[in-house]
Amino acid sequence: MSIDVKVKDKSAQLTISDRFDSSSYRDFKQAYTPLIVNSTVQLIEIDISGLNYLDSAALGMLMQLNESAKDAGKSIILIGVPGKVANVLRIANADKLFTINLPSGMKMNWQK
Repeated sequence: MSIDVKVKDKSAQLTISDRFDSSSYRDFKQAYTPLIVNSTVQLIEIDISGLNYLDSAALGMLMQLNESAKDAGKSIILIGVPGKVANVLRIANADKLFTINLPSGMKMNWQK
């Protein structure tokens, strides 16, 4: 897994690429924790356009981030969701937990 963090004004972007699985826990938490405690950051975008694998542990990590963000009064958006990952998110009903922005022209079963 590769993580890049960028902060600009009131938003931050975490870009995750390659594989996102249980081995990513420490790196992922170290990447997002400073964003949660940063009072200026109000929105955290998770760009997963370069992700080619996501497992249930990664879903759990995203849910943990989402809860931490809510507790801190911040919003989370998943952006650039690739097809294979979108299918996993659809099966997990992730639209109930996250705002999901799909690449232009892409539609999921939950988006009619």
